[in-house]
Amino acid sequence: MEFRILLMACTIVANLKIVADDLGLAKPINDGIFELLKTGRISGASLMANGEAFDDAVNRCLEVQLPNIGVHFVLVEEKSITGIELPKNHKSFFLKYILGIISKKDIESELKAQVNKIISAGVRPVFINSHQHLHLLPGIMDMVIEIAKENNITYIRLVDEPMHGNGKIFRKIQLVFLRFLSGLARKKLNKAGLVYNNKFIGFINAGNLSIKDIELARSIENGIIELGCHPGYENEEFKKKMENLPRTLSQGGLEAVKKALAKDEHKENVYEAGKHGEETSAN
Repeated sequence: MEFRILLMACTIVANLKIVADDLGLAKPINDGIFELLKTGRISGASLMANGEAFDDAVNRCLEVQLPNIGVHFVLVEEKSITGIELPKNHKSFFLKYILGIISKKDIESELKAQVNKIISAGVRPVFINSHQHLHLLPGIMDMVIEIAKENNITYIRLVDEPMHGNGKIFRKIQLVFLRFLSGLARKKLNKAGLVYNNKFIGFINAGNLSIKDIELARSIENGIIELGCHPGYENEEFKKKMENLPRTLSQGGLEAVKKALAKDEHKENVYEAGKHGEETSAN
């Protein structure tokens, strides 16, 4: 439903940035994201360096010279670039990371390899986020900040979403943890002089975007508001690839995104704004 939601919502406000994640995951996902990018329904997209459709995504980025492409760091579910074995899911990654089973040096090497692959392909990323928001973990955030500074990337996503809706209890508990990590990261980003969003919408209802999520994002007046979405088309080959992974991408997701937001004629490039907006309270 996300595609339809994006198409039918009212014009977005200037401080609301809509970012599609998982560009490069698979060609059907690329198809959906580029449809929204070309028609101005979304502000930008984050690119997976280790996605199977990376080359297709890069070629299409270069063809149309899209300015707002970011890095979507991936440390779970996909194959690594450096050859290290990545955990199957974020829960396994978190446990192994806390226990020190996963080497921080290996993680840093993988993150650098991913951003270098994107840049070497001719795409200049202007923001950073990650699959399952693992870049927020202490230690990994420090690596990401250094990588951002080394590559003149000024914007990093935080996940400070207001509690809302009827999401599952466990999902909301996860959000409390992500908000805590975002609070820690905010201090480091301020010290580093980097840009970040004040609020994020899209974690609680990830993959199931509704008009209520859009309305919530639009109701927050101050600061930079980022809405994350996962639009994409679906075919049998893609269903088979995804059947054992915790993803919720589908043509339905693409339609919901379309319904939620119409074209914004007044977008600004927040990723190169040079400073973050004023802090805003949760609605």
